[in-house]
Amino acid sequence: MDIYQEFSARHFGAYLDSEEFLDYMLRQWLLKGRHLDVCHVIDHPSFTKVMNACREDERYALLVELSDLYESEITLASQYNETLLALAYGEDFDPFELDQDTRAKGDWRYHLWFYFFNNEGHVAESWQLFNSKIYPLCATMNNTRADHMQTLARYFNELSVLMDKTRDPDILESVTKKTIMNLYDLFLQVVHNGTMIDFATKRNFCERLIHMMKYKEMHSIGLEFYITFKDLFDLNDIPTVISLVNLSKSAFDYHAVHVLHGDLQAIQYRIEKYKGDIVSQLTKISEYILRMKNVIEEQHGGKIHEDSFIQADFNFFFYECGIEEMCTAKFSELPFEDQDAILRNLLNAMICFYKADKTLTSEEGNTKEPALNLLIGWELGNEGMKLRNRVLSLVPTVGIEYREIMISDALIQLDDFLTEFYLNDLSPNVEAIIQKSEQYDLEPINYKQALTLLEETFTSLHSHSTLIFSEEEKERFDRAGKQWPRLLKSNEVKRLLTIAEVKWRELEIDFRPDIQQSSQKATFIIADYVKAVEEFIGHVLVSNRATKQTMPLIDVAMPESGLTSVEVGSEEYYHYVTLGSFYHYLSANGTSLLRKNVDKVKVIEYLTHWVNNIRTSSFGQMDELKIETAQVLRIETIVLLRRLVADLAD
Repeated sequence: MDIYQEFSARHFGAYLDSEEFLDYMLRQWLLKGRHLDVCHVIDHPSFTKVMNACREDERYALLVELSDLYESEITLASQYNETLLALAYGEDFDPFELDQDTRAKGDWRYHLWFYFFNNEGHVAESWQLFNSKIYPLCATMNNTRADHMQTLARYFNELSVLMDKTRDPDILESVTKKTIMNLYDLFLQVVHNGTMIDFATKRNFCERLIHMMKYKEMHSIGLEFYITFKDLFDLNDIPTVISLVNLSKSAFDYHAVHVLHGDLQAIQYRIEKYKGDIVSQLTKISEYILRMKNVIEEQHGGKIHEDSFIQADFNFFFYECGIEEMCTAKFSELPFEDQDAILRNLLNAMICFYKADKTLTSEEGNTKEPALNLLIGWELGNEGMKLRNRVLSLVPTVGIEYREIMISDALIQLDDFLTEFYLNDLSPNVEAIIQKSEQYDLEPINYKQALTLLEETFTSLHSHSTLIFSEEEKERFDRAGKQWPRLLKSNEVKRLLTIAEVKWRELEIDFRPDIQQSSQKATFIIADYVKAVEEFIGHVLVSNRATKQTMPLIDVAMPESGLTSVEVGSEEYYHYVTLGSFYHYLSANGTSLLRKNVDKVKVIEYLTHWVNNIRTSSFGQMDELKIETAQVLRIETIVLLRRLVADLAD
């Protein structure tokens, strides 16, 4: 009885039949809207007598009516009918008219309504009520106030029940993308840090929301949600893993997919390590248990023979339960399934050496209070519990072999997604625009003038980027301003950048900042800058190959043979290599291609940012770019080229 407990805490020595408590109940019903909590008190058997005593007092007519309702129509506290709804919301209240205002007040006022829909199986109406009434209410609550936190927790518990009922794909049709975004926002703003909502409930919510996002094809948002709240996801739960992998397939978000890939690799590594170390762990545990057996026999041998209870417990533990037989088995000769089963049994058995009230149950179901912990000193028992907890932290959830297969399959799929994204596609729209731009405006330019413009642009850049520079990176970036001729070592990079610079300056002459302008010409100019990045990295790799005896192969996607590893600088390299190939290559082998003290992770980070935010997101989405957008893309791309000049070795 939450209300009574709250009242008792504020009014020491208060009773159920006191006027103060009855008045408190009325306030909770009328002013707070806590209809269900009041009903739980009314339905309590001991409250019937209280109601009979105040039947003649008009002040409590509502409470008496509720009590009579429970006696006559509502046999269980989990059943709520339309009569109860009428008492809470008015005689003319129709729960299926979702746009109506209720006469109820308080933050809890929609809770009974929500419970009615949920309990009666009206899933679609439950979600409509959430969107129209509950989400706007909860989103405005201050979650630092105790009463608001309690209200949020109660609505959230009801939401979790509703989400469990909405797992079936057919029922999911009643959930809109707007609903999912409301749930996401509610969790982000007020629930994640809510102290009155337990961890398990938050985890359940995250798993259910990912499930919804998967079925509604909200791929990028789903992975973003995972990255934001990954501490609340259990990757030992295979349905959750499957949902995340399905989201990854179409998300086209390398960072998120890569993070998920790493998290699953950690799970796989833990399983592999456990399987590799299990004999060692079995040996440690069994040695401890057998040592405790010797301690008991040496120090308490007389008690074992004299005290029938201790003797029965000793024999039951070591012989009837087979603990000694398990401890003396040849672990290395057993299949993994048996090793795993024995280790889990021995870990459970070790509790019996610790000074705590525990019970041990035989296969026949006989429960005995162990006397073993009475024969082991506290220090020895505590030593065993520390060892047990240490080993338990290494033991994966049960069902290891199935989980191992599913995790391996998930990693294979994620590898395929990353390969497809970065080696095959990256962005078909971008490639199409680049191909179009090659046929556009081929009239000759003044190369001397173009080189002057390019030098001016390249050297005038400041240390600005969406990604923050460290001091060391800023210094390299500043020095790279004088190294701009490195770009011109590649004839193709020289051609692309000089043409782009001249055409851009021509475009700027006609640009009017007071009018939003779009231009196909701007799109084609940006295509030259974008293509120059790919050409520059390709040239750097070939230059490195010329100075090295051996160099790792690079992956390219060939139509006839799929993903194929070829030599840098080979005919296949020039014909099939893509920016995705370079990205993948730098991720795997970047250390040998970078200047001394350059962090490969940082290089991949800013290249990833450029790929996601410039090449595949902003550029390539339309045939005509706004001039303002093109200005940003141009500068960001030249910044990237200067960073590559600063970081890639000569």
